[in-house]
Amino acid sequence: MKIETIIILILFLGILSGCDKIGSQEAPPTVENTVSPPAYNPYIDPQTGLPIQAPKPPAKDYELTVTTDIYGTTIRVKDAVKEEVIDSKELTRGDLEAKFTIPTNTDYIVEVEGYGNLQQIDSQKMEDDQTVELKLDLLFGSDFRELLKSATCLVQMPDGGFGSGFLYGDRQTIVTAAHCVAAKNVGDLTYTFFPDEDREVTFKDARLMFYDQKQDVAVLRLPEPVPADHYWLWSAGTATNGADVMVMGNPGRNGEYDPMYARTCKVADVRPDEFRLDVEIYPGYSGGPVVLEGTSEVIGIVSYKIIRSTDYQQLGYSFARSGDIAADAYEQWNSLATSDLQERSIERVEERYSREFGRHLANSTAAAYYGDSAVYTLICMSLTNDYRMYMIKKIASLPPLTLSQRNLVMRNAHKEYIKDVAPEIAEKVRERVSPKLRGTNVDKDHELVMADESVNEVVKKSLVKAREGYLELKEAAETIVKQDGGKDRSADEFEKYVVDLWSDVRFHSEEVLDSTASR
Repeated sequence: MKIETIIILILFLGILSGCDKIGSQEAPPTVENTVSPPAYNPYIDPQTGLPIQAPKPPAKDYELTVTTDIYGTTIRVKDAVKEEVIDSKELTRGDLEAKFTIPTNTDYIVEVEGYGNLQQIDSQKMEDDQTVELKLDLLFGSDFRELLKSATCLVQMPDGGFGSGFLYGDRQTIVTAAHCVAAKNVGDLTYTFFPDEDREVTFKDARLMFYDQKQDVAVLRLPEPVPADHYWLWSAGTATNGADVMVMGNPGRNGEYDPMYARTCKVADVRPDEFRLDVEIYPGYSGGPVVLEGTSEVIGIVSYKIIRSTDYQQLGYSFARSGDIAADAYEQWNSLATSDLQERSIERVEERYSREFGRHLANSTAAAYYGDSAVYTLICMSLTNDYRMYMIKKIASLPPLTLSQRNLVMRNAHKEYIKDVAPEIAEKVRERVSPKLRGTNVDKDHELVMADESVNEVVKKSLVKAREGYLELKEAAETIVKQDGGKDRSADEFEKYVVDLWSDVRFHSEEVLDSTASR
């Protein structure tokens, strides 16, 4: 083949090859030939193009509110299926409800437990915020008395005196009347729950958190809590005229305390920071709680108040101090930020109490002379009035007699009354009024006041004079039924003698009360 032919063939093949490449080139993009990539879909698997199962939304939690009727109880929420406790809360202070967070659709059970009792509701499903009320139902009848009894204690003083107190806000705080804190060293006071019972338990070495002689309220802190089966009270209500209340304490008589006893009465006269009860409460109840019937709200603290009156029969009113006084003191102490601040607060209260102890004791001793002298006056006057009625009836029953015969009969009637009638009448009167006597340990208290150098000499002299009249009245009341008890006085003379003594005691006691009143 000629060389020219070969060259032409090569050129022809090159042209064919170039045409093939030109034909294989893509056309420039246009609206007609452009395809958009698919949009991103998080629920489509990009590899397989298959749907992905959507994640479940998180389960919603709901709020469960549980309310009850007894302070200090424990509320538990349990899983009804797993029978496990989901959450548990112990109510403190004035709380009567607790809140829990429970997952939706949970089958739950609520339990309330306290003071040896347990209540439970049937299983429920948590499908929304819910409120459940579950009561222990211990606020009525014997259950209520037993609950109140477990919160109340016998407060005993070193000199043998006693009063009452009660747990407040927790199982370590005692509230009582200030006049029941009659000890130079507050730690010497003892606090006994369930006295003279198999379950008796006694505490001492309490510290003084608050003391107010004028308001007659004291708050103390035990070194350790009492057992968990003891109830405690809280101040959440106020006194209103006519309200039904229950008083718990140790009535006592003849210087000896009685078992714990509850009595019901009504609020008779509400005043700022105090109210009167419509029944007479014996001295041993002092410091005990006054609780609204059907609730666990303490509205008052049994107190003792001298009503200054020339009428010895007008001293029988029973007063209570407002529970708010103790509540404020409790809250203020607990609001202190650290235990060091709380300790310093206690030290200040105790230092002041120790410094003013003599003055406080002189005041309470004068009050005892004042009040007890009124009681002895009442005994004497009651017997004198009964004697007069006896003799009048005797005269009315006599037939016509000569003057000498009549005088003889009347002398015999007098002896008969003194021997046979008066002792029985006197015993009945004493039985009725002796529980009112407050001065069972007044002799020891008087000696302590006389030995206390911090007490003003003028106060001591007035107290001595008050004591002299008090002792004479006491002797008159105790010996009037004896043959020579009237000291050969007529009924009128004896009556005047008693009234004059009562006036003297009242005057000198008031001198001491005014001089030693809380500043």
